[in-house]
Amino acid sequence: MKKEMKNEEAVSPVIATILMVAITVVLAGVLYVWASDLASSNQSDGPSMYVLSTADHADDVEDDAGLMTLTFGNGNDLDWALVQIEIIKDSVPVTCDNPDLTGGNCGASQHGGADGTSWEKGETIILSSTGGVVSRTTATSLCPLLFT
Repeated sequence: MKKEMKNEEAVSPVIATILMVAITVVLAGVLYVWASDLASSNQSDGPSMYVLSTADHADDVEDDAGLMTLTFGNGNDLDWALVQIEIIKDSVPVTCDNPDLTGGNCGASQHGGADGTSWEKGETIILSSTGGVVSRTTATSLCPLLFT
């Protein structure tokens, strides 16, 4: 009778390689699903998702005249407590009072919308010089909106 000789030395590395490839594929799939879920749940209506249109005043501005008109075109309503509007004048920011505040050098008046406590989609505000210190000749065209 013939003796059969089996050489099992090469079987162990092949099985180990197959297992390592399988584990790598499973981990890659799990990471892909996790990253896809994270990316889809992280799409919020942050400030970059808002659309505003502006119209600058053409000449010098007297007190209580409109400096700039801002129309809120897209996005969720913004609570006025979370919005700060600044006009940069001679490299110095001048903060405009929100519609519920008065007394500063620059103020915002709300036109349209159903709620006076928030800036709503389609609603327009007019920035006005109330102290005479902000005019078109001294103010740049920068009007940052800060969301706190």
